[in-house]
Amino acid sequence: MTKEKRIAYILTIVFLTTLQFSYAQDFDYPVLPSQGKNQAAFVPAGWIILDSAYGDLNKDGLNDIVIIIQKRDSVNMINDASDTVLTHPRILAILFQQSNNILSLAEQSNSFILKHDNPSMDDPYSRLVINKGVLEINFSFFYNIGSWYITNTTYKFRFQQKQFVLTGAEKYSFHRATHHFEEYSYNFLTKVRMKTTGKDEKVTRKATTKFTSRPTLQTLKTFIKPFTWQVEKDHYL
Repeated sequence: MTKEKRIAYILTIVFLTTLQFSYAQDFDYPVLPSQGKNQAAFVPAGWIILDSAYGDLNKDGLNDIVIIIQKRDSVNMINDASDTVLTHPRILAILFQQSNNILSLAEQSNSFILKHDNPSMDDPYSRLVINKGVLEINFSFFYNIGSWYITNTTYKFRFQQKQFVLTGAEKYSFHRATHHFEEYSYNFLTKVRMKTTGKDEKVTRKATTKFTSRPTLQTLKTFIKPFTWQVEKDHYL
């Protein structure tokens, strides 16, 4: 290969890489309407409802609605491994029911609901429920290759002081080869963390720890993405 051809080849690779990166980043999430007659009013064209939950979140006696919507068509985006992958963007929308039967948008998060953007693992999103006024969002990690661990994490948000505060979390991990497991249960209001360990579903040890200083309470606005908060040394939620 001549010098000129090598230069042309390198420039082509640089151009294609830049083009791919630019295209992967070129996605704008829609701004959902502030009010609507039903949950369908909050689903933009080209999007679908992936999951939903019903329950009273703001203690006014009315059933609120939480929906996860997903773009119907896949788009190129950059995942946590810095790879460009085809995936479906997702949005978490929390809708308060008003006395006039109108729904109002209380919260929109474009990043908290994880996307299925890693071909080596199953879809991390698991379920969404409202339990006694608490919004619970669950993620499960099962890798086809690259890890022996299965992890299951639940985040618990409560509406207080006009925001959705992360008041608790539970994280369970299981090693498929050794059958050992660890479970962490956090209560950020009482500043208590319980750790349970065992093997083959048999508990061998339980330990409760009181935080000397309570971790800063996170909300759906400050907690941008799951598993990015270092709640303790070497422990991320």
